[in-house]
Amino acid sequence: MSRPVSDVAVVGAGVVGAAIAAELARRELRVLWLESAHDVCEGASKANSGIACSGYDIAPDTLESALVRASSPRWESICGALDVPFARVGALALAFGDEDLDGLGRLASQAAAAGVDAEVVEVRRLRALLAGHAPAARRALHVPGEGIVDPIRLTIGWASLAVRNGAELRCSSPVRGFRRDPGGLISHVETGGEAREVRAVVNAAGVRADEVSRSAGAEELISWPRKGQFLLLDRALGERVPRILATIPTQHGRGVLAVPTTNRTVLLGPTAVDGSDREDTATDADTFEGLLTDARRLVPGADRAHVIKTFAGLRPAGEPTYRIERSGLVPNLVHVAGIRSTGVSSAPAVAELVCRLLGDAGVEAPVRARAVDRLPRVARLAELPSERIDAIADPEARAVVCACEHVTVAEIRAACGGPVPATSLAGVRKRTRAMAGRCQGACCQTDVGTILAAERGYVPSQVPFGEPGSEWGVDGG
Repeated sequence: MSRPVSDVAVVGAGVVGAAIAAELARRELRVLWLESAHDVCEGASKANSGIACSGYDIAPDTLESALVRASSPRWESICGALDVPFARVGALALAFGDEDLDGLGRLASQAAAAGVDAEVVEVRRLRALLAGHAPAARRALHVPGEGIVDPIRLTIGWASLAVRNGAELRCSSPVRGFRRDPGGLISHVETGGEAREVRAVVNAAGVRADEVSRSAGAEELISWPRKGQFLLLDRALGERVPRILATIPTQHGRGVLAVPTTNRTVLLGPTAVDGSDREDTATDADTFEGLLTDARRLVPGADRAHVIKTFAGLRPAGEPTYRIERSGLVPNLVHVAGIRSTGVSSAPAVAELVCRLLGDAGVEAPVRARAVDRLPRVARLAELPSERIDAIADPEARAVVCACEHVTVAEIRAACGGPVPATSLAGVRKRTRAMAGRCQGACCQTDVGTILAAERGYVPSQVPFGEPGSEWGVDGG
């Protein structure tokens, strides 16, 4: 029996692809969603700073600026609907020396031109806003509208909403090619040994968007991976960093940021190094030391003892950036390419723009009469007030597996089910934060894996950490 025609195939399950899939699935459309990795949020979105920016440091009169500014006021309602933590903590772009002061003025003018609320603050008020950090800073641009969000839970939230509304999510399904009809339109997507008939395709493949375009016989996209390394510091320091701290951007980039997370830790980074290897997410000791040294100008107390994790991600760099358009060569292909580090910040508006472009291509539909717009809240022990913890009756909801992050048996079991279940240890970590705390799983990974094995029907020794080939080990015999 042949499969029904899909109205739209979305390629890529990072945060932008997830936002697009969720917006399309709300409509009377059959959505096929393809991801090459074993889970959603396995690329750049997993290694993101988690800033939901207001657009103050983006050149105005650009598509990127318009999309970020259109998304920014909506984060409270979006995250409330998706059960995702968000806080509008504000940011300080700090000027230290004379060379920064001109840049500070330009940044303030740029924010004003973009319609972003921002003000230059002098030393006396700055000292209060900094709460003891960056003691050498002389002035700053205060941007109260900057926010922080959990980019992993955001991606998984949109993915869950998409699947609940009928999207067919297929992970471990890299696109192998396309078939085109005599008129030059894409008619089939080839993946996993089969060809699926489609009416249109959205190319949201991140660092591999150029490969997808080439495979479809469309434009030659100019893109490359840009590696960003981060340090994650524990709550002993993170809880004392009340807002995003940044330096004044220069022609060489934004420099190191100190970003408080929704989990009360703090991120230092990222670096920005262009490369060609689309699999290289290695970290190195020299960069570690350089990040820590640079970050001490912002957070003097940052020390090696606070570092609980180093990691790197590859964000898509391209020329031009923010290439969101219908292909001129394949009219039923929509490119969403060159979405740089502001992908999280622009994703809601990007999704709506893609829907309009698909409408121009003849693929449009009204919102479903009973579309799901909210996800049920998950009771997470770490996020419950004391009075609610005392009232918990379910013993599994009180049984803590991950002591660092206060994750329970019930939370891990819930993560292994639902519309987009965890199928690996990394998947459980993304959904619950188990193994993501101070000990990085040294004390709880075995217990987490045992629960995962029971819920997914794995032989315990074959529990995967992430992609196939990452299993714990083989059975003895």
